[in-house]
Amino acid sequence: MNNNYLLLLLLTCSFFGVASGVSEQNEQQYVHSSILVEKAYIRSLIPGSSVTSSYMSIENKGEKTVTLLGATSKISPRIEIHQHSMSDGMMRMRQIGSIDIKAKQRIFLQPSGLHLMFFDVKNSLRTKKNIELTLNFFNKAPVIIQVPVYSPIQEKRAQEATADLAKSQPHHH
Repeated sequence: MNNNYLLLLLLTCSFFGVASGVSEQNEQQYVHSSILVEKAYIRSLIPGSSVTSSYMSIENKGEKTVTLLGATSKISPRIEIHQHSMSDGMMRMRQIGSIDIKAKQRIFLQPSGLHLMFFDVKNSLRTKKNIELTLNFFNKAPVIIQVPVYSPIQEKRAQEATADLAKSQPHHH
């Protein structure tokens, strides 16, 4: 199979949201151009709340920095990038405009760090349901992924898996 055909097949599968790899926990991996998205999930809603968050690993396999501007989804009219930080001994959360992902760098959107915040979520976000999420980049085509909704128990397992992945990555200073 020639490389051009393989690349076209990979891009076509990514465009239509077909998982290029699935683990035993049914975690999906998406490769779109030079962007690799892994271990993505949306936290199920707390009863009575219309706000939730999403976490994932995003790797820039390309040669140039890419900039994540945010995300869009039919389940929320407003999705923002947020970051937790420690200030004066208190954990604070603030909105940030974008995330630069350097060439060959992997970032982790995770609890107590960078994450996507969903506001005014209208439906109940049932677990075992996938939600379409579009990641929007400044200098790249949007990446459309199917993100599972996780219960608190599923989320704990996902956090442990992401922590293992983060430990295996070389540190960038």
